[in-house]
Amino acid sequence: MRKLLTILILCSPLLILAQGNEEELATYYYQNGEYEKALLYLEDIYKKKPNDTYFQYYLKSLTETDRMDDAQDLVEKHLKKNRTRLDLYVELGSMLETSGRPDKAKDNYDKAIKELGPGRAQAKKLADAFVRKNKAEYALSTYEKAKRQATDNYPYSYEIASLYGTIGDHEKMIDEYMNLIGYNKGYLRTVQNNLNRTFDFESDDPRVDMLKGSLLKKTQSTTDPIYYEMLIWLFTQRKEFNAAFVQAKAMDKRLQEDGKRMVALGSLCSNNEAYDVAAKCYRYIVDEKGPGTRYYETAKSLELVSAKKALTYDLLPPLEEVKALEGRFSEAISELGPGPESARLLSEQAELNAYYIHDGEKAIVLLDSAMRSPGISQEFRASIKLQLGDALLTQGYIWDASLYYSQVEKDFKEDALGAEAKFRNARVSYYAGDFEWAQGQLDVLKASTSKLISNDAMDLSLLITDNYNLDTIQRPMELYAMADLLTFQNRLDEAVTTLDSINAEYPFHSLDDEIIYLRADIAKKKGDFIQADSMYQEIGAMYFDDILADNALYERAELQERVFKDTDEAMELYKQLFIEYPNSLYAAEARKRFRFLRGDDLEDFEQKEEVIE
Repeated sequence: MRKLLTILILCSPLLILAQGNEEELATYYYQNGEYEKALLYLEDIYKKKPNDTYFQYYLKSLTETDRMDDAQDLVEKHLKKNRTRLDLYVELGSMLETSGRPDKAKDNYDKAIKELGPGRAQAKKLADAFVRKNKAEYALSTYEKAKRQATDNYPYSYEIASLYGTIGDHEKMIDEYMNLIGYNKGYLRTVQNNLNRTFDFESDDPRVDMLKGSLLKKTQSTTDPIYYEMLIWLFTQRKEFNAAFVQAKAMDKRLQEDGKRMVALGSLCSNNEAYDVAAKCYRYIVDEKGPGTRYYETAKSLELVSAKKALTYDLLPPLEEVKALEGRFSEAISELGPGPESARLLSEQAELNAYYIHDGEKAIVLLDSAMRSPGISQEFRASIKLQLGDALLTQGYIWDASLYYSQVEKDFKEDALGAEAKFRNARVSYYAGDFEWAQGQLDVLKASTSKLISNDAMDLSLLITDNYNLDTIQRPMELYAMADLLTFQNRLDEAVTTLDSINAEYPFHSLDDEIIYLRADIAKKKGDFIQADSMYQEIGAMYFDDILADNALYERAELQERVFKDTDEAMELYKQLFIEYPNSLYAAEARKRFRFLRGDDLEDFEQKEEVIE
């Protein structure tokens, strides 16, 4: 009985189908790849219902079971009933070619094109049929005829360009793309995306020079601005930002634009760390457009921000240059008057004073003024409060700093700003020696906002976990936290003295690697980059399996990139980090820096996930 039930269960799908009709059985067998069984029903079904669905089922079942003569007969019969189905000539021609009759095949291919009438749908269907049979030249002929007889002047340039790309004729492909954007500017982004997939703009790809030549010819022979726009895009893909600036400026003048294009280009340059060109874009708006124009205030502000980024890319920029730039901020703020742009400039100016000129008191005054500026968002005001708290901390006003952090934490409980404020408050407790409270706050932060917690917060949490919780003596951690605060306050000699006392009083302590790391940070702040690099390297060699190994490797890579200007070594160190420490909090940033130095577009970093050999 059990055996009978098993057989019935296994056969139940077929039993159910058997109760239906032949169409259900044919479809069932066809979809399951049982073409021999499907053929038992399809011939009769097709005779009764010679529609496209059962034709395709019948044809594929015949070809899959190697009944090519029957398949050819079927196509010929179906073609007689459906004269407008020109793709069937292609199917028939392919069969004839396979059976050794190329002349007959050609006759069918030619006839299909000859019978082609006006209308995009039929042209596309026929061309697609040729493409499926690897007959790109016939597909091209299809579109060329369709273009000649088009009643709506549609150029078929997109389709033709794609086919030229398939057969490797990139010169003609480029010509068709140029025709396409001239016909309809709405295709610009599509053309750019297709070219990005086809060409390697970062290398000496001769096809890119071919594209550049074509665009230069277009700009000389036509006044259509679309080709200038395309040329600007090409220069930005090649990271030739100065050339892009020249073209964008010429286009802005010729079209009498309001500067929007220049602001966008400036932003792109800034994102790609071409700060000098970004500043030129903004200065053009300030100088050429003048006060009162739409983007004047924005450009005035962004030009100074770009200049600051360029200057502070140097880890120890010349003090006189910093002071000169700080003076320019004061002039711009005075000119613009109270408002959002001035608030932004006050924030940037305060950073110069706090961390490069080391005038914390002035930074506090500037940030207080920024926080009270009219028209700024609550989020920006909160970010200024965090900045103000840090400035207060540099001057020793620890609990005043904590007050501002607490305000932001309260106002933005479920936001990244609130998470950052909670971390900074925990850091205050750490500096004050209340390690248990600090750890408790960091644990809450990790549990509730793991994606928002910063690298610094994770590092501090690990520092306390590894060096306080396992040690019955609190004094070494108190001294280390004091040295850490002194370093933050730029009281570097006092910080070194404090670290020396830890080494003297508590030799071979678990804090030894942290002490070396902090000494390296101090050396870097003093401008002794060789000594800093040596110390980071020491951590990698002696403490390669400890929590600071990946941090030290990242710092070394950054020194090679920004100070020693050794791009190859920097790339090698970044690569080593994300390969050997894939779970590091610095792995994503290391991968980003590696790709930037390799020449990738920064906007594509999140999309590109290829394996780097």
